[in-house]
Amino acid sequence: MKWVTAILSLGFIASNVQAAPAAGLDLFKLKVVSSSKEINGHYLASNASTLGLYDGDDTSAIRVYRTSSKKQGCSQLHTYPVGIVDHAIALVGSDGLMTLTDMVNPSGAKPADGLVTQWDSFRISDTKLTNDGQGSWVAFPAAKNSWSVKWTDGSAFMTSNYMPIEIVMEEAGEGRYNSQ
Repeated sequence: MKWVTAILSLGFIASNVQAAPAAGLDLFKLKVVSSSKEINGHYLASNASTLGLYDGDDTSAIRVYRTSSKKQGCSQLHTYPVGIVDHAIALVGSDGLMTLTDMVNPSGAKPADGLVTQWDSFRISDTKLTNDGQGSWVAFPAAKNSWSVKWTDGSAFMTSNYMPIEIVMEEAGEGRYNSQ
């Protein structure tokens, strides 16, 4: 009878270990800080693959988690929830003006001719998100009360209707990494 009790208790321990939660991920939402009351305090969302501010709707704000980059002092930002295909936040465009984008499978992606893609060069300092190079974030008005978000190094020709902004990483709780 002792061996039955021992086997049952081992089975109970094994089932509890298997059901233990996976390690957590620190999640963040990307908040816009601007002198414009129209966009200040809103969170970035995704429309197709372009990140921006859409109709002032903060309910669809993207959530990201941070991983290290091979570039010293830089980070990668991957979208959550974690899926079968990796998604990361990237800057895509010309050298002077790049659009903030949700990129599928960034490590295997090849940029189109004439475009630059940067997905492993984000810097975070005092919760502020920047890129590795010189420049700043700007928002351009788009259709239906939306704004597109871009990174400029100052060398690109830009229309005068842009708004300088900052992007702040705001804690958004904890997620689960579901690859075991």
